[in-house]
Amino acid sequence: MELSKFKALNDVDSVNAYISALEAFDGIAELQELKDLARTRGGVAVGKSILDVGCGFGLETRRLAEAVGAKGSVCGLDKSADFITEAQRRAEAAGQSIDYQTGDAAALPFGEGSFDCVRAERILIYLSDFSAALSEMRRVLKPSGKIALIEPDFSTNTINISNRALTRRVLDHEIETAVENSFLPGPLVVALGNLGFANIKISSRALIFPQELAASYFSSLADNALKSGKITTSENGAWQTELDDLKAHNAIFATISYFLFTADAP
Repeated sequence: MELSKFKALNDVDSVNAYISALEAFDGIAELQELKDLARTRGGVAVGKSILDVGCGFGLETRRLAEAVGAKGSVCGLDKSADFITEAQRRAEAAGQSIDYQTGDAAALPFGEGSFDCVRAERILIYLSDFSAALSEMRRVLKPSGKIALIEPDFSTNTINISNRALTRRVLDHEIETAVENSFLPGPLVVALGNLGFANIKISSRALIFPQELAASYFSSLADNALKSGKITTSENGAWQTELDDLKAHNAIFATISYFLFTADAP
């Protein structure tokens, strides 16, 4: 699910549908397991100061605020002013005090040692130089602070369309075009170690898409591959027909693997 598409939407119905899709993705049980683990290993507790880099419209940021309580503090940062506006609206409606700011992950607007914990999710994959953002997260962490990162490996995307050669072409196109770092989990361990992080731990979950979300998402992948000339009109038609049939029988099986990295700053 690409957060970067948000600003391209130009009508209320499209924006609402997109937000609903992001909420559905956020609600996937296996992703929530990783988020729970990220809070535990990432040192999120009452009284702590937390930075949520790439917070979107604050789905996880609000959970962090609940976890740290009134004695703690949470800041959510995102490059999209539209997301920040929506995040602020939701926090105010819930009576939560959260410091939301627009900003760049590669140039965080905070001083050194400002936070007990820094976390990010599905952000580094969009950055051509993810190491610059990691360096900034390290800079704003307090000594012995904790980092928690959740990122996918796009090469693990799967769906049970019967034409496997066609499936490979559609998914390969997504790998090549959707993000800057399709295989990001691989280099993260080395990058964290190079920055001096210790006690690096890795966990993973295979996320299983709910039927409605899978149908919409994988339909769009084939449409995108068609527009790029990677598949033919007839191949796209066959894909969409089979996808509709699978959905009608509640039989779509689609997954992607997500990885959690936690570590301690020196």
